[in-house]
Amino acid sequence: MSADPGAALFDALHFFAVEHFLSADECAFLRELMRAAPAADATVARGSTADYRVEETLRRTRRVNVGEEAERDFIARLDACRDAAAAHFGTTLTQTETPQFLVYRAGDFFVRHADRDRAGTNRRAVSVIVFLNTDFGGGALKFFGDEIAIAVTPVEGLLIGFRSDAMHEVEPVTSGERFTIVSWFA
Repeated sequence: MSADPGAALFDALHFFAVEHFLSADECAFLRELMRAAPAADATVARGSTADYRVEETLRRTRRVNVGEEAERDFIARLDACRDAAAAHFGTTLTQTETPQFLVYRAGDFFVRHADRDRAGTNRRAVSVIVFLNTDFGGGALKFFGDEIAIAVTPVEGLLIGFRSDAMHEVEPVTSGERFTIVSWFA
C-alpha cells in the first residue's frame, strides 16, 4: 500500500483509460453537433430505475439528443473496447448502455453519487466517461475514498472507465461549457 492517500485511491479505483479514444477532429465534430442538437434537463433515478426525474439540487446539466446515427456510431466505438475493459476489471461485460451526451454550462454540476444503485435495479458494472474538451473552468470529475478525494484532469478525447460503485461527482462548472459522453458496461 502506498503512503500517498491519493495513490491508494487510484489503486483502489483501478481506472481503465484509453488515450485518444476520439481524435481532436472527432471531439470538435461532436461538440458542434451537440451545440446544434436539441437538449433537455438531465434526470436522476429516484428509488428505482423506472422513476427518473429532473432534480436540480442533485444534478444540473443538459442531455443532448445527437440523433440515432451519432449515437449508434458511438456505441460501436464503445463496444470495440468493452472486452479490454472487461479484462482490465476481471469481469464479464456483455452490454453497453445507451450513452448520454452531456453539456455542463456555468453553474451546472452532479453531486456525489455512484452509478450502480444499491438496490441492484441496474446492472452497471463499469462506468465510462469520454472528455470532449478542456477549455472550461471548474467541472472537475472527483472521486472519493474513506477520507480522501482525487480529481481527474480532463484530456480531450480521453476515455476513462471505473467501477460503477465508485463514489464520484462533477464539481460546478465556473466558466465555459464542459462536453462529455457517459455510458456504462454491464
